[in-house]
Amino acid sequence: MNDFKEKLDKAYSETFSIERFKAVDPCGVVYQLMEHTDNQLDIELGALLVAMITWGSRKVIYPTALRMIRDEMHWHPAHFIRMGCYEMSYTTAKNDCVYRTLNVPTFKAVCRNLQWAIQGHETLEEIFEGKSTKEVIAIICNWLQPAKVGSMDKSACKRICMFIRWMTRTQSPDLGLWKSRSSKDLYAVMDVHVMQQTQSILKNKRPTWKACEELTNIFKSWDAEDPLKYDIALMTLADEEARKVQQGH
Repeated sequence: MNDFKEKLDKAYSETFSIERFKAVDPCGVVYQLMEHTDNQLDIELGALLVAMITWGSRKVIYPTALRMIRDEMHWHPAHFIRMGCYEMSYTTAKNDCVYRTLNVPTFKAVCRNLQWAIQGHETLEEIFEGKSTKEVIAIICNWLQPAKVGSMDKSACKRICMFIRWMTRTQSPDLGLWKSRSSKDLYAVMDVHVMQQTQSILKNKRPTWKACEELTNIFKSWDAEDPLKYDIALMTLADEEARKVQQGH
């Protein structure tokens, strides 16, 4: 396990590049959003909806997320949700599809849930004040339920944990908008690819919430204050290995 930790430490400290990461990762679309608005609710809702479609190939996710934020929401997700503009969105969507199995009616159902949830609130951070990370995950699972993002009894809630990491962690590539929350309370972003990378150190061999908690505890034993830096390290390591394959090394 120590060898694996050393490998990840090296990937994080020596290999990680924020600019290279933003160019391919869906969080790069959120950074583009922040060039057009400094409204926290805009950024929170935009990031949440980008996270919702973050499964599959990043090469496909990135342009899909950019179309959503730029072309459908015109860089203002809060207005898009509050004013019900989503009801007239994706009018030219091919086969009534937003992304993969997410169709337009389902997307609109999620937006209605979000419109109801933010009534009377200025930010999502305000809604989650005083709640544990697990409680926040459960609430967001409920909001996004029409899109089948999973729940803690059935999955590792990868996309939601990633969104909360974006919002909470202050180091790049994360945004650190939620000043009331702490990086040490985050959960690992667990999916099939992470499971494959971490098979050698995990007892749970499927991407479930138990595996998420197990990996989180390992990360915390390595760095109690910033455990999710190892999530970034895992992605950096995977990207570096993919580049080597493409280059024929």
